Amino acid sequence: MQFLKSIEGFVLYYQSEGYAASTLIGYECALQKLATYLGDIQVEDITTEHLRGFFRYLETDYVPGRSNKNDKRPLSTASHHRYWKAMRTFFRYADEEFRTGRPDKAIRMPPVTYRAISPFTEDEVRKLINGCDHVDVPAADGRASYKFRRFDVYRNKAIILVLLDTGVRAGEFTRLRVKDVNLETGVVLVHPFHVLKTKPRPTVLGKAGRKALWRYLASREDVRPDDMLFVTRQGRPMTSGGLLAVLARLGKSTGVANVHPHRFRHTFAIQYLRNGGDVFTLQAALGHSRLEMVEHYLKLATSDVEAAHKKASPVDNWKL
Repeated sequence: MQFLKSIEGFVLYYQSEGYAASTLIGYECALQKLATYLGDIQVEDITTEHLRGFFRYLETDYVPGRSNKNDKRPLSTASHHRYWKAMRTFFRYADEEFRTGRPDKAIRMPPVTYRAISPFTEDEVRKLINGCDHVDVPAADGRASYKFRRFDVYRNKAIILVLLDTGVRAGEFTRLRVKDVNLETGVVLVHPFHVLKTKPRPTVLGKAGRKALWRYLASREDVRPDDMLFVTRQGRPMTSGGLLAVLARLGKSTGVANVHPHRFRHTFAIQYLRNGGDVFTLQAALGHSRLEMVEHYLKLATSDVEAAHKKASPVDNWKL
């Protein structure tokens, strides 16, 4: 079968298996790039050498298309890993469906090197929270600058505090329903996309977050347990794209750079460890199946402690 045609079948198959749309979009994009590199050959003719050549191309010659045209950095190691995962998933399907064999089996998983994590500072978080109340409109056309009160003040404050205090992913955040949050205890039940593969996990929302969330829900009319926890101005469920847009606008209006959901997740993890939390409960709260990423956060938190000790050590400062 032609490679492009088999990609169509692959996507349809995993749609029926309940895979997340975002996951399949990523897989399809990676496989389309492989098809562009190889040409639309028969899927049965794809060899291990073809795949090795493709990964060499990604490492040396491929220039990612980015919104910032001046950004000429090569693909990150995490992106290489996503291409590898798409390839593995596809050839597992192709072998079962068309008996193609597994040319991917000899391709080792690319090592992942995590880029530097930059959590929010306390000052940045306070700017974002304060920015929910009012927006500064600069002077223009002879008019003086002024402030106006945000329509979504209660919702946006709740968004920031829920993201920061639970560390949930964007997709998990937008799947939350009113009934998933116990405002008395703070327990939040986080649901995965693929219910057959992953179980829901509990996390906790602190007092300030619960207060902000209660105020937001009180501002909505006729809220029912099955309603989505966060909605748009029109009352529609908030999507991951909508969440990104809300945070981007808030970041722009407050002068805080790089405001996105995953940065709140990073900040939650780092602060959790800095404040005495342990890696195992953090792993459970974040929903990581392996400790690898949590250990990455731990290294950052430990380096903070080491730096603080070098600065404050009484023995070294007194030169004893």
